[in-house]
Amino acid sequence: MDDDNRELLILYGSQTGYAEDTARRIARQAWRRHFTTRVQAMDQADREWLFGSARHVVFVCSTTGQGDPPDNMRRLWRVLLRKTQPHDALRHMRYAVFGLGDSSYAKFNYAAKRLHRRLAQLGATAVIDRGDGDDQHYLGLDGALDPWLDELWTALLREAPLPRPVVPESVVPPPSVDVVAIGGAYALPPAPEAPDTVAATLEVSERITARDHFQDVRHLQFRIDDGPAWQPGDCAVLRPSNSASDVESFLAAAHWTGSAADAPLRLHGDALPAYVPRETTLRWLSTHYFDIGGVPKRSFFEMLGFFAQGDERDRLRELASTAGQDDLHAYCMRPRRTVTEALHDFPNVHVPLSHMFDVLPPIAERSFSISSAHAHTPTLVDLTVAVVDYKTMMHIRRRGVCSTWLANMPVATAVRMRFARGLLHLPADAHTPAIMVGPGTGIAPFMAFVRHRPPQSPNHLFFGCRSERSDFYYRAQLEQWCADGCLHLYCAFSRDQPDKVYVQHRIRDNGALVWDLVSRQCAVVYVAGNANRMPQDVRAAFVDVAMRYGALSAADAEDYVRSMERCGRYQEECWY
Repeated sequence: MDDDNRELLILYGSQTGYAEDTARRIARQAWRRHFTTRVQAMDQADREWLFGSARHVVFVCSTTGQGDPPDNMRRLWRVLLRKTQPHDALRHMRYAVFGLGDSSYAKFNYAAKRLHRRLAQLGATAVIDRGDGDDQHYLGLDGALDPWLDELWTALLREAPLPRPVVPESVVPPPSVDVVAIGGAYALPPAPEAPDTVAATLEVSERITARDHFQDVRHLQFRIDDGPAWQPGDCAVLRPSNSASDVESFLAAAHWTGSAADAPLRLHGDALPAYVPRETTLRWLSTHYFDIGGVPKRSFFEMLGFFAQGDERDRLRELASTAGQDDLHAYCMRPRRTVTEALHDFPNVHVPLSHMFDVLPPIAERSFSISSAHAHTPTLVDLTVAVVDYKTMMHIRRRGVCSTWLANMPVATAVRMRFARGLLHLPADAHTPAIMVGPGTGIAPFMAFVRHRPPQSPNHLFFGCRSERSDFYYRAQLEQWCADGCLHLYCAFSRDQPDKVYVQHRIRDNGALVWDLVSRQCAVVYVAGNANRMPQDVRAAFVDVAMRYGALSAADAEDYVRSMERCGRYQEECWY
């Protein structure tokens, strides 16, 4: 790699923003070493260039579901997996892969491992070993990332010696977006529509929990005039906006008050997504683009430190350092401190317009399982949304950006929506039994399953909630399906008796039936809901059923469930 070709392509597959944040951190370090960098989501990469002449590529990806790739790398992943790809299709490429994961999960960094292996199968050459970031490390993901980056730069600079000294860490990187004040009276054009989205109008917003229940869960129904045919198990994807009151608080914290908030700006840069208008205002960006209510990541403090002085600069640099990650966790993660609150804590720091896109993170899209069936209501998209509203250990109230936006949305509001493939897929044969485990809002995709399948398909739903009276979602519809012979329902109301009862207990209680469905009738098991403990507990229940009713040893029962996972007969889609 000579001085005229010091190009480094950095591609990320990110579900929650951490992989993208890591990719941009790598790009900043590459700039200090005089590489020309480009940072893109994997699905945005120019495939002709990638397969034709891309010499050095760094891949950063997380893992979702049961070892699945994130949404924004799935198209490229399918291209890489094509059987028609020549075995030397990527012989020109030298690459490095870093995965972001959590070793407490069985398929730790599975997407990164598969990607690394597939690139090698297509003839690419790894410049260093794959890096495996682990949330369980006492330094978090940085425990693996920092030494891996040292190895990466050593390897790349061995092939392309530095043309000039490394740019010192004290020098602020150049902005990724050019921002110019237009000045004077100016009529701003409307914001462009996000690609691959359709117009959706809210028609129903109904609370489906009791008024005295601690949590507000909503049944939302959107009408679309036209759009792709989604499948059972697919998701509706929305990008929320910040509330007017939150925007005012943020603008004050960022020192963008008065006329500055509404002064027209012209933007230019490849890093800008298509839905951001190239002529806009700080108020529009603070409402629709910047994630002002999100928990800031390490890079936020790193970049903010360039514009601070004295004690504030020292504090920001400490929070951005590897040694300061415990402190960062205590300051940010534990109390779920927001970007706006962090800016209020550093009142003398002024975020310059020139670098606002490098300091402030973007709002991430949110995905919700669709509970309606396109085959029956092709213009109606139903969602089941739990409104996030709680108090931290410091007794500070926190509200979810997207769920609050949806809960406060007036009927008849128009939004943009797109559809994404989910991780749950119905069997092709309608006679195959479906065992659906959906506690809480995990019931959403299974409402679509029952609606889509023929009336006499064997459907078995294990549903769980706290109380039969307070949060038995869609009770009337479920009971009607049972009466019609469309559904067998097994409920776990965890707080309605002295001993807590969860869905895994109901699976064990019905173990003989479950084993017959799984072993003799080749049922497919689906699990959806909160990802904290439920998926592991449910999986353990199926292993126990195999041991007790299949007379298998613990090891054989584990192998049996693992074989179901491999062949698609045990599927999960869980979320935090």
